[in-house]
Formats: sequence, C-alpha cells, structure tokens
Amino acid sequence: MSDAPAAEGGGPFEEQRQIYDLLSQETRHLILQFILGHPEHLPSLDELAYMMPKNKAAIRDQLEVLSDNNIIDCYRYPPNEDARDLPSQFYGLTEHGVEILYEYKYLRGLPVARALYDNTRLSEKAKRHRDAPRPELPDTVRNALTIDEEDDTEFDRLERYIRERKGNTHSVADQVAVAKAFYKAGIDSKEEGIKRAEMVDSLDVDIEYQPRTVLSHLVDIGILAQTAPPGPDVFTISERLDDIVNGQVTEEAEANLKALIAHIDDELQVTALSEDAAERDGPQARASAPSVAVADDAGRTIRSILAAEFGIEPEQVIDFLRSGDPVDRLNTAVEAIESSEEVTKSENYGQIVFVSPAYRYRLTEQAMELV
Repeated sequence: MSDAPAAEGGGPFEEQRQIYDLLSQETRHLILQFILGHPEHLPSLDELAYMMPKNKAAIRDQLEVLSDNNIIDCYRYPPNEDARDLPSQFYGLTEHGVEILYEYKYLRGLPVARALYDNTRLSEKAKRHRDAPRPELPDTVRNALTIDEEDDTEFDRLERYIRERKGNTHSVADQVAVAKAFYKAGIDSKEEGIKRAEMVDSLDVDIEYQPRTVLSHLVDIGILAQTAPPGPDVFTISERLDDIVNGQVTEEAEANLKALIAHIDDELQVTALSEDAAERDGPQARASAPSVAVADDAGRTIRSILAAEFGIEPEQVIDFLRSGDPVDRLNTAVEAIESSEEVTKSENYGQIVFVSPAYRYRLTEQAMELV
C-alpha cells in the first residue's frame, strides 16, 4: 500500500479512498495525464495551460495539492531564468508519485497519453517550451516512465496462449500485437472498451491485416470481449434527411420514391424547332432548358437508365417503382442513378441505409490473468 496517511481509525480502505480522491479530481487527473504524455515528462505551467481547458490559477492550485502530497515536484533549471521566453520551472513525478501511479494502474496509459500528445497541434510558444532545456528526472522516475517496446517478457503467457490457438491463421502476429496494445492502454474488463474504427489510432499499433479480422480472432478465443452499446440493434438512416428514421422506414422510403418520380417527370421532352419557328403565326414557341437529369448530347435519362436496370420498358418505370418493397425499389434505383455517369441525382431523394451500432472491444478477465 502507498505511503499516504490513512484517516485515523479508517484503515487501508480509507487510505485507498483518499488516494482515489486525490488522483481523480478533474484538474489533477488532467495534470497527471499530460505529465505522462509529455516527451520529457516535465511540462511547464504554460504548457499545461495550453493543453487543458483551465486557467493558470486553477492549475497552479492543483499542482500545489499534488506537490503537498509528494506526487509531483517542481523541478527547476536556473540557466533558463535569464533566457527570454524560456521556462525555468517544470513539473514532474516524484519517486513516490511513480509508485502511486503504478499501484493504481495509471502507468498502463503511458502509450495512449504519449500518442495523444504527439497528435496535438502545438502553438509556437508551446513548441518553444517543449524544446526548452530542462533538468534531469531522478533515474528511478525516468526509467519507470520509459516505454520499452522491446521488453515484452510479461506478455509471454498471453502470446503463447494466442499462438497455440490461432497459430494456423495468417494474422496471428497482429493478434498478439493488438492484445498487448490493449493491455498497455489499460482497456481491461472494467473499461467501456473502444470501437474498431478507433483501434489503430488510439492504440498506436501497426498491423498488416484488417482490424475486423484481427479482433474477430481474439474474440473467438476469449482474449477480447465484444459488447454492443445500449439501444436498437440497427439504426435506419435516411440519406435525404441525414437522420435516423427508425419506426418510419416505409413512410420515408415512399417520400423518397415520390421525389424520385417527380424528378423523372421533370425530365425534358426535347422538341426540335426549325430555324423559322419564331416567324410562324400564333403563340410564340417555347423550349425549356434541359433538366440536370439529362446528359448533355447523350439522350439518356433517368427513366431509360432505370428501365435498363429493372429490365422493363421505359413507360413502365414509374408503376414499377410504386410496386413491391419501397425500400428495395428506392435503393436499387438510387444506386443505378449514382453509378451512371450520364445523369445527376437530385438531393430531394436518397437511399435508406441500415447501420448496426459499432461494437466495442476490451480485454476479458481471462486475458488479464494471462499477463
């Protein structure tokens, strides 16, 4: 257990509660995250203020709290005091602070914290502070915060388990790398997990095969758990509205078909006028500009394209669209229109798309026992 004093008569559980309170307060938590993510693990006050949505006074107050509890210390670099626009005071972990963060699993988040920092756009001032000379951290602190990607002995059992069960799959090396990355990032059975689309960026892992394939294999052998978010199993989205239309699928499909049919009806019936048409007696002859649905000089229309798609005569297209499953008719028609280079789809209609909510992935308790 840590060196933090327990409340009188409270015992170790009270001590644990006090440490959680110390580490989890929002500003203090952010300070620790940015110390972990900083390339030298020694940010200046201005750097912390740049990275955090807090004012300097609030940050300084919480730095004092962490310092009073021997979690961090102010490391000074006197040579910078006379240098223009260079900080001379930096904030980093103490040896005791490293012990506490290790005990409470904060150090697992080192790779993610560093990746977040590396992907943050810095101002010129923030860059100068980042590159400023600064003091050395104590060896024990520096070594504890060094990400040693080659030291994977703690993962021997986990890797052996994966290779024994998935050694016949081409992506087994990727599976091992992903499982290790989940562990290093602290995405265990107590966490909500991450989406497949977030995996490569969030974990900073380089894999050869598709994430879907790798994750599927790890779920299959019980290393990762796949969980669905609360809510409907499928979301129905109208491209026309760019919104979810669960419970109104048929009505929305019919509204889109109505707009599509109106677009077909608007297609110009071109009438060629002779050169002397304007000199004829009677009402002046008029011709409209061609619709965007008609290709220039091509003579093809949405009607003719859909007739070819459905294998029917052009005059049957509208009746055909009004028959059968409106979603199927609509989606097939829109796909044919969008695939054609000869016509332009109107924004008044679009497909009805069915989307499953993104699963989240996290390590299982079984995986944690193997590390």
